[in-house]
Amino acid sequence: MTTPTTDAVRTALRDAVATSLRAPSEHNAQPWRWVLGPDHLDLHIDRSRRLPFTDERGHGVLLGCGCALHHLRVALADRGWHAVVRHQPEDPEGRPLARVRIRPAGAAVPGDAHRQAAAIDRRHTDRRRFSGRSVPPDVLGAVADAARPFGGVLHVAFGAHRTLFAEAMREAAERQPEQEGYATELYRWTHRYAGARDGIPAAARLEGPPPSYRDLVLRWFPRGTLRQPRGGMDHEDASMLAILTAVDEEPVSVLRAGESLSAVLLEATALGLATTPITQVLEVEETRERLRHLIVGAHRPPVVALRIGWPSERGDALHPTPRRPLDHVLTEVD
Repeated sequence: MTTPTTDAVRTALRDAVATSLRAPSEHNAQPWRWVLGPDHLDLHIDRSRRLPFTDERGHGVLLGCGCALHHLRVALADRGWHAVVRHQPEDPEGRPLARVRIRPAGAAVPGDAHRQAAAIDRRHTDRRRFSGRSVPPDVLGAVADAARPFGGVLHVAFGAHRTLFAEAMREAAERQPEQEGYATELYRWTHRYAGARDGIPAAARLEGPPPSYRDLVLRWFPRGTLRQPRGGMDHEDASMLAILTAVDEEPVSVLRAGESLSAVLLEATALGLATTPITQVLEVEETRERLRHLIVGAHRPPVVALRIGWPSERGDALHPTPRRPLDHVLTEVD
């Protein structure tokens, strides 16, 4: 096998970083920073983009960086490269969250890499109500299986657990705005200046003023629709509610859970499903612990919640949220 040149490796890594910019992150803050060396690529947290009031535990930045790392893996695999990733806790002395080296794959590209790569540009966070069409168990199973290679486990809430889940979301929606600094931070990221390449722009929001999380929860689950005979599922929105868990709360595990989240979102998109990652219900301690003990089990920490379902046939196409230019997130060194 011919050894690729340094230029070929750097070009492949640079192109994959460009693709990884489409990764999701809380409030579209894009909290990642890449450094391209002679034969490797390092992933760092951009700490200026952390949300200290919304994301007190620091899980959000790790999930976002993990999503970007998985998007990078998929982009490389789609182009015939195998990524060797070394995860490690970032430290103040500059050690990266992950170091990536690549080599030619030397075999046929897996079909899921092509499918997930094609889904990157189609994936959007959908905050609208979903279709009343239920998600078949085999489809949901395929989505859940996508999380496992990176240590994540997707726990789906059925029946009474779905009702409990939705009610916990309502409670978190009432509590979180009372937290110091939260409202100001939310306003900052949902009212970006004209031409901003981050945050949630008006074109990506629902009609009218930017909805609060409470407004969104009530739109997804109007009062009186939760206690239906079909196990808590109303006839207009048959979305599934799920919680993605990490192995533990160590930074490397949460980073890898971000890779699981990306894999779940891309697999769901490839299958035609709509998704909404939700962190608020896990950012309020009381609701997080309730869901952990009653749905997940105390042995695995929940890191992100998800709505998964078929998009409404009445909905228009979603507008993509903006991303920062490549030269704002990638530094190249010799």
